[in-house]
Amino acid sequence: MQVVVPVALALLCAWGLHLLRLEWKRFAVDKKPAPAPTPEEASLERWSAGVVMLVAGLSIVGAVMAFWASGKFSDANDLSQQAVQEVTQYQTIKGEQDGYLSFGERLTESLQEESVAESSAFSQAAAAWSGGQYAQAEALEARARVAAAGQRALAGGYLCYWMTTFGPGGSVVYNVSQQQVLEAERPCTWAGQDDTALRTLANGQANSLESAAETDRSHAEDIVLAGAFLILAVFFMTISYLGRKHRRLLPLTAGVGAMALALGVSTAVALA
Repeated sequence: MQVVVPVALALLCAWGLHLLRLEWKRFAVDKKPAPAPTPEEASLERWSAGVVMLVAGLSIVGAVMAFWASGKFSDANDLSQQAVQEVTQYQTIKGEQDGYLSFGERLTESLQEESVAESSAFSQAAAAWSGGQYAQAEALEARARVAAAGQRALAGGYLCYWMTTFGPGGSVVYNVSQQQVLEAERPCTWAGQDDTALRTLANGQANSLESAAETDRSHAEDIVLAGAFLILAVFFMTISYLGRKHRRLLPLTAGVGAMALALGVSTAVALA
């Protein structure tokens, strides 16, 4: 379509200029007022036959342009739907992963409480043993073992994005920035989910698709505009064919001008 329509319009414009040249020569010789030719006279006049053929050609090209514009609108709609689907998929997986990260942070806070309690109890027990407070030391060690058991139970509760490491004094490090890198590179997806979605379906991809859809939509609107110029050309050509003989040069000129505008717009779309 991108080649056929401009080429066909260029040929029709050349034919219209030829008819315009013939009519100008006739008008230069005979400018006297004259009625429109009868159907019998028009059927024998080469110029009238040429106008009829030109109108027929414009009608065919107009139908092709309507199909072209319809295809562009369809492409734009498909791209917009794809963008919406990808944004929805991205946001679904992103929301799940962010939920896992938030859960991991909260779980790490609870785990750190148990880890600090264990470390503190063992430290106090060691001091009690050194001071000869054996009963207290044993009680503190029992408390530490209870905290350690709670710690092990909490550590098994991570769904994804586990704690990074233990720090001094029983502190637990949960590196959020590192977890966010893992979130993009190796997300915890369910069966059937695209584990590359956070890398390939980011907002930039959706914006790119929507931009391409907007471009196609704009091109389709330009093709419709070119089709409107073609309709205008057919209108002027018809007036020229049916009008009074000494005045048909003016609408013929307007018709050729409308064809030239249609050619310019369609060529711009084809080259874009």
